[in-house]
Amino acid sequence: MTDLFFLDEEETPIEIQPTWPNWKILIVDDEEDIHTITKLALKNFAFEGRGLNFYHAFSAIEAKQILQQHSDIALIMLDVVMESDHAGLKLVKTVRRELNNLTVRIVLRTGQPGQAPEQEVIRDYDINDYKNKTELTASKLTTLMYSSLRAYRDIVILEKSKQGLEKLIVASRGISSRGALSKFISVTLNQMVNLLNLDNTAIFSCKSNAFEFEGNKLKVYSLSGDSLSTELVSLSELPENTVEILLQAFNNQANVFHHNSLVMFCANQSCTILFYAQVGHPLSELDRHLLNIFTENLIVILENIHLNELITSSQRELIYRLGEIVESRSNETGNHVKRVAFYSELLARLVGLSEEKSELLKISSPLHDIGKMAIPDSILHKPGKLTADEWEIMQTHAQRGYDLLSGSKLMVMDIGAIIALAHHEKWDGSGYPNGLEKDDIHIYGRITALADVFDALGSDRCYKKAWPLAKVLELLKQQSGKHFDPRLVKLLLDNLDQFLEIRDQFVDS
Repeated sequence: MTDLFFLDEEETPIEIQPTWPNWKILIVDDEEDIHTITKLALKNFAFEGRGLNFYHAFSAIEAKQILQQHSDIALIMLDVVMESDHAGLKLVKTVRRELNNLTVRIVLRTGQPGQAPEQEVIRDYDINDYKNKTELTASKLTTLMYSSLRAYRDIVILEKSKQGLEKLIVASRGISSRGALSKFISVTLNQMVNLLNLDNTAIFSCKSNAFEFEGNKLKVYSLSGDSLSTELVSLSELPENTVEILLQAFNNQANVFHHNSLVMFCANQSCTILFYAQVGHPLSELDRHLLNIFTENLIVILENIHLNELITSSQRELIYRLGEIVESRSNETGNHVKRVAFYSELLARLVGLSEEKSELLKISSPLHDIGKMAIPDSILHKPGKLTADEWEIMQTHAQRGYDLLSGSKLMVMDIGAIIALAHHEKWDGSGYPNGLEKDDIHIYGRITALADVFDALGSDRCYKKAWPLAKVLELLKQQSGKHFDPRLVKLLLDNLDQFLEIRDQFVDS
């Protein structure tokens, strides 16, 4: 069975313009006739299917205001002599240095070449061409437009490529292979929006074999801020064109791009993910190239998620087995370690620990009594009360457990070491092995201590019968602020139903 995830568009289709907007041209000249003649000569001009939008300034001051409002002007046709003899030349420096606009092409046009000698101007000012107004026939104006717009286009592509690659690096780094699949989906959506400024996105998922959708339902994941919400929808609710592009990507096992929509195909050994989005502009070749690179990174991360899940599953199984060995040696059931693990995770979430820390605590907590492996059977299995010497030996299991687990460089083992050492410390400082009190006891130790005692009192042991629930709860209340962290006791009592559900799920046989 494969999990198939879809990213859906909104119910109302986004209005898409089939072509890119016109090129923006700024004419800066104090002679109105120059504006009129230039616009007339180029009225039918088009480059790459895009016409021209003209902006008009009759002084350098007006031109600066327009440039501040429109950073995407492609070409400035600039007169030299306007409100002053060198107003045009001063505007060049303003554009390049003050406005920091290095992409716009600047063509200097002058009717008084002596005011601005060509070689000096080309050498000293960041312009792209120099023309005498008498030279600019309709034919030469057309040639000038082709060469200038082609240069502007290439510069914009290079700049966008640079920015896109920078975003790509940030996006890929932002998606961790250590998180769960839902986290991967959530973060990928955010980074995808950031990469190409996409909007109005959501994700659909369902279980399937190839295209056989179970129950004809899709589970939709919608991203709102940092929250990923879910709902079930019918497959028939999807627009036909959306289904078509999704199936095309699924069949080809590759990204699919239409002029205004895309599907990114990602898969590992356990799941297939299809990210679908509609964009408000046609996708350029650069957009497609960046998304293809992004997808390659996502596939690597998705595969790493799968491998991490296998490693985590293997670690969890190994730790449960170790815990079961300890408990069976103590004539206790292996379900004790499972109940303690789930109690500990629940307490961790209730007290406000992160999802990752709560999960790590659940995995590591079965190791809390690993030090009992070093305790002699005569003490470990003694049905009666231990002597003072025997109790002193029994108490060493906390330190022995820490010594066994610490220094392994595996996070679950390091957390297990903390728990083994701290789970017999008491809130009032009367515990062992170090007599720590209150917040000096690691939160993992405080949580596991309460989970361990809550389960131990309600279970049969070689030295006692299980206590009734009411008696267990009464002891917890009495020991709140003495043995146990009072905040944790309150959380357990306030959420008792959830703990009892765990108890009933892992009943001793």
